[in-house]
Amino acid sequence: MSVKMTSLRIAVFGDKNVGKSAVTVRFLTKRFIGEYNSDIDLLYRSSIKQEDYITDIEILDTCSKNRNSSPSESHVQWADGFVVIYDICVKETFEAARGIIHSLHKMKSPFIVPMLLLANKRDLEHRREVGVDVGHELALEYGCQFYEVSAADVFMPISIAYQALLRDAKITQQQRSTILRRRRSSLMTVSKKLVSIFGKKESDLEKKRPSCDAVPDFALSI
Repeated sequence: MSVKMTSLRIAVFGDKNVGKSAVTVRFLTKRFIGEYNSDIDLLYRSSIKQEDYITDIEILDTCSKNRNSSPSESHVQWADGFVVIYDICVKETFEAARGIIHSLHKMKSPFIVPMLLLANKRDLEHRREVGVDVGHELALEYGCQFYEVSAADVFMPISIAYQALLRDAKITQQQRSTILRRRRSSLMTVSKKLVSIFGKKESDLEKKRPSCDAVPDFALSI
């Protein structure tokens, strides 16, 4: 059986200190690195196998400079799918995640938005400020995948969550390509019909237009 190739781009958003880099590196390498201090966007590249597909993935870990700041247009247009992360121990990060999801839906409309909402730091249950039910409600409101994970604890839940997003993003990418091909085909058909109609009319007009030989003598003498 032949293995198919595909490629996907994923952008990761969230407030400061929610663990975006820790979650991303955990997924890609299975390792946990607790301390990150970056003022720039970080781009990770890897390949994973899903069923009969090998997917080349690029994951953009976006830098969070201002709380509640909207995703940039360039990030949104670049990505095929999105991960939005909040910290269950800090309620403000959940509100920031809500704002980011709302912005993504506005900027991507009317297209389907493959999105994963991740509640990080599940290992710190004793410090929880955001309930599981609240995360579920937000995910249902916007049609997101939703998981609670811990970058510091175990790898598998993060892997399951990312794999689910990649499947959604791949399906959406294929559907969008089909839609665009159909639109292009429809436009070509309409264009050919218009050329046929107006080209014929112009040809008929040329036939009906009087030649110089048919112009009256008094008109030639003016």
